[in-house]
Amino acid sequence: MSIFAQAQISTSSVPVFSSKRKGMTWQSVQDIVLERIQDGTWAEGELIPTECELATELGCARATVNRAMQALAETGVIERRRKVGTRVAHHPRVQLVRSLLRRELEAGGHVYGYRHVFSSERVPPADVAQAMLLRSSEALLFNQSIFLSDGQPYCCEERWTNTYATPGLTAEVLEEMSACEWLLGHVPLNRASMSIGVRTADAQFIAPSLKVAPAEPVLQLERMEWLNNMPVSLSRRYFPPQHRFESEM
Repeated sequence: MSIFAQAQISTSSVPVFSSKRKGMTWQSVQDIVLERIQDGTWAEGELIPTECELATELGCARATVNRAMQALAETGVIERRRKVGTRVAHHPRVQLVRSLLRRELEAGGHVYGYRHVFSSERVPPADVAQAMLLRSSEALLFNQSIFLSDGQPYCCEERWTNTYATPGLTAEVLEEMSACEWLLGHVPLNRASMSIGVRTADAQFIAPSLKVAPAEPVLQLERMEWLNNMPVSLSRRYFPPQHRFESEM
C-alpha cells in the first residue's frame, strides 16, 4: 500500500542563464541545445549560434561547447560544416532525446544502461484504468524495464501507455529504447503529475530487478503524462530503499 505526496510539474518553463555560470559541463550545454531545438527556438535547417557566441552566453569555455557540439553531431542532431556553420538537422527530435534519468547518471560520471524485460498489450488494473480515463476492457501497452548505472540496477519501471496516442511504439522498439525516451522524441507531452511514496518489493519483478529481498520497502515514483487532455502514459519507477532524490529549486 502506497502513501503519496502529490506534486504538479510544468514542462513549459525555459531556463534563463546569467552571463557568468560556473560549473557548466558539456552535458549541460548539450541539454540546453537539445531543449532549444525541441521547443522550436532553433528550427530544422536553421543556423545556430557559433561556439564562441554560445560560450559567451553560457559563461563557459569554448572547448566545453565544442565537446557538446561534437556529441550532437555524432548522433545526427546537428550538422557541422567548415566555413558554413552549424545547422539543426532535419527531424532531430527522433535522433537523440535523453531522458532526465539518463542525464542525471551521465552528469554524475556514470554509464547509463537500459534493459527491456517484458511488454504486451493487456487490460490494466482498475486503478490504472481509472487514472488513464479508460472504458472497461480497453487495453494499454504494458512494459517492464530496468535502468542501470555502471552496469548495476539503478531503478526498475512498470509503464502503461495509451497506444492510440503513441502509434509506432511497439515491443520491438522497446527492445532498443526506453518508452520514456521514445515518448520524448515522438509525442509533444505538455503536462505531467508526479507522486512519491513507499511500497514493498514484489517477488516477481521488483525484488529480482533491484536485487533486494521480497517484501523489502522500496521508493516508488509514479508519473502521469498527458498530451493536452489525453492521458498518454502512467509509469511507476522503483528505487532501492537507500536511494535519495535531489533537486534544485
